[in-house]
Amino acid sequence: MGEPLIDLGVVTDGADQLDTGPAPVVAGRSQWPFVMVLALLAALAGGSGASTSVDALGVLAEHTIGFVADRGALYALREEPAVTAYDWGTGEERWSRSIPSNAGQVYLAADRAYIRHRPCTDAVGWSLERLDPADGRQQWLASGAPVSVLRVEGRPVLLLVDERATTCPPAVPLRNSPQTPVHLAAIDAETGIVRWQFQMPPGGRLVSPDVPGNDWFAIWYPGGHTEVRAAATGAVVSAAQVPELADGPPQSVRIVRDLLVIVAVRLDGAMITSYGHAPLTYRWQQLFQSAEPVPIAELAYGPVVVACGPMVCVPNWRDIAVLDPRTGEQRWRRTIQLDAVGAGVLVARDREDFMRIRIVDWQTGVDRSQLDGWGLVPMATDGNDDAVGTAAAAGATYAVVQRPDGDGSRIARVNLHTGEVDVLGHVRPIPSRCALHGRRLSCLAGGDAVHLWKL
Repeated sequence: MGEPLIDLGVVTDGADQLDTGPAPVVAGRSQWPFVMVLALLAALAGGSGASTSVDALGVLAEHTIGFVADRGALYALREEPAVTAYDWGTGEERWSRSIPSNAGQVYLAADRAYIRHRPCTDAVGWSLERLDPADGRQQWLASGAPVSVLRVEGRPVLLLVDERATTCPPAVPLRNSPQTPVHLAAIDAETGIVRWQFQMPPGGRLVSPDVPGNDWFAIWYPGGHTEVRAAATGAVVSAAQVPELADGPPQSVRIVRDLLVIVAVRLDGAMITSYGHAPLTYRWQQLFQSAEPVPIAELAYGPVVVACGPMVCVPNWRDIAVLDPRTGEQRWRRTIQLDAVGAGVLVARDREDFMRIRIVDWQTGVDRSQLDGWGLVPMATDGNDDAVGTAAAAGATYAVVQRPDGDGSRIARVNLHTGEVDVLGHVRPIPSRCALHGRRLSCLAGGDAVHLWKL
């Protein structure tokens, strides 16, 4: 649990580490003084004159077509084409390597950087290459495409799917052609060591979790037979006949928190049915009706059901509904758009004004605070930033928000556990994608350039 992550360069100045801000408010601990609340509101509403100090460390790369980051380094994909790694602390280039055009892309999982190679480039099918943290050279190469990050004994494990019968060049299979054999494997995210592998039984359909950290996945078959399998071994730990899967594929089958959730569209709405996984047994059923008018796509495919913080969410075209994971009952529903999800709060945009941020309490659906004139900045990380870097993260720690101000923006971060807002300062030019690490902020800004600032 305490092992370090990618050693691509760390900030070594002990006074230059991440300030996590005040601890969450708990029973018996005093709230923020009223004067401090007024000061925060004044800072958020003020212009650039109220900014804290932000020092520009330079432009790391220009003419980039991609930008991602993990705890060890920043990665720019340039038009040469090449992947270049930069040190978080100094902005210095660590290494650079070429990638043939359209051959692959930088891929982040479990807070680690990989190259995901497309079929018929490095191999017949998809393949995943682990980069050496020191020089960017290949550490290992695995067959298959990563679909999920699982958790085994506190360590992140990648679930890979590989179609062994693929051909080059890739071809669309004919209608009613036999199903291509699918090979599943689980490999250690750091070492690439295979923990288990097998060929999925004929007719099986994989259900893998979207959120990192689950210790199980599922396979279901025509007729409704469904298996829950352990991430540690790939073995079946529970199985049952699921009626909702017996008559053909529903609109969706997903893993949401510790539930297997099935969505089936009916004339009067979408029926959401959940099963617990240990053992695989029925939990609850809820009829969901979208707000009118309903988009055609939602009528055809049904609403999306996702895990969000401690709740189950149904974000749709008009609003978001939040369900109790134990009973399926609706806790609250609002006309806001889900943007950033944390263990304690939801950061959402107002449907009527996309430059109004609402920080919403999961339990009540009530705003803890509101930021007028502010918008969310997409993150360049994979969201897995827990203290020890395992796949067990409950979600990202911070969301970054900005308020345009002249040729730049005022930047703040929202603590997704406590809902507290910390104004970082003013940066130029206006960013479009950012990453935070310790006392460093890096953003894709001014179109296609990667900038680095010291906070």
